[in-house]
Amino acid sequence: MKAEKPYDVLLLGAGNIDIVVSGCNAIPDAGQEIRVPNISFHIGGGTALSGLGIAKLGMHPIITGLVGDDYCGRFIIDELHRNGVATDIGFSQKQSTGISIAFNPETDRSFVTYDGTVTEFTLNDVPEQLFTKVRHVHITGYNGRSNHEEYLSFVTKAKQSGLTVSMDVGWDETGEWYEGIFDIIPSVDVFFANELEALHYSRKSDVKAALSVFAKHTPSAVIKLGEGGVIAARNGKMMHHPSFQVTVVDTTGAGDSFNAGYLYGYLKGDDLENCLKYGTACGSLSVTKRGGSTGSPTLAELTAFLSNHSPREAVTLLS
Repeated sequence: MKAEKPYDVLLLGAGNIDIVVSGCNAIPDAGQEIRVPNISFHIGGGTALSGLGIAKLGMHPIITGLVGDDYCGRFIIDELHRNGVATDIGFSQKQSTGISIAFNPETDRSFVTYDGTVTEFTLNDVPEQLFTKVRHVHITGYNGRSNHEEYLSFVTKAKQSGLTVSMDVGWDETGEWYEGIFDIIPSVDVFFANELEALHYSRKSDVKAALSVFAKHTPSAVIKLGEGGVIAARNGKMMHHPSFQVTVVDTTGAGDSFNAGYLYGYLKGDDLENCLKYGTACGSLSVTKRGGSTGSPTLAELTAFLSNHSPREAVTLLS
């Protein structure tokens, strides 16, 4: 009998700091000062937000990556530990911790971003001994040709180590939407994308057609539709799960909270409908509070929410 591993999920990249400026409708000119209703300070980055969400649901994630040798880096590590996320995070001697300033999250957000250690850490830096301590690995940050071989090599090693793999593809800033991704996703057990990412990578104009493309390459494909809910395919079954009716405060991190809920169900061995239910509920709760992880529910909060709320419409099977 195999010994139980100490961690459920390995997530890669320690994240950054998000500074959220509320009610700022214009950037001040030189010499001017603008007063705003609130400025808040949060952990950011898909890896950290998904890790926090998974930990709040009672699972045991571990994050590896780099932060700066500074206040922000120590804040990230302390907050992860406080919420039950184990870390194998080093301090960079080259860069400071990444910071992103988000203006006016109530409407169309704009950002000022310093990448810092976010781009310094790569999948080539992941200690392979961590593979022996986890049963699943979640990856983000694919950038097409620039890191394709890195991702292909890493996923191959993870599968050879007996791990299951999930991947949230992310936005391609180059605009190429490199088709080489289809060399990687056959080794990915759960593939996540949002609607625009899925349409671009599949070269389709309809999300259902895009889902069919991904379903031919990976056991589980999930396309997040924001307020429209989510569509997914697993083992020949295609399903649409609507979103829940909530009051939206800040959409930052909603997709990462969805990932946490879905992976919670997936790693418990639940069926597709339950995985989508958990993910959609976590994503919906996430937007009710400011900051990427503040609204991520505990298991008790998730259970209570699902007991008292129904999706906007019925869950449907797609033909």
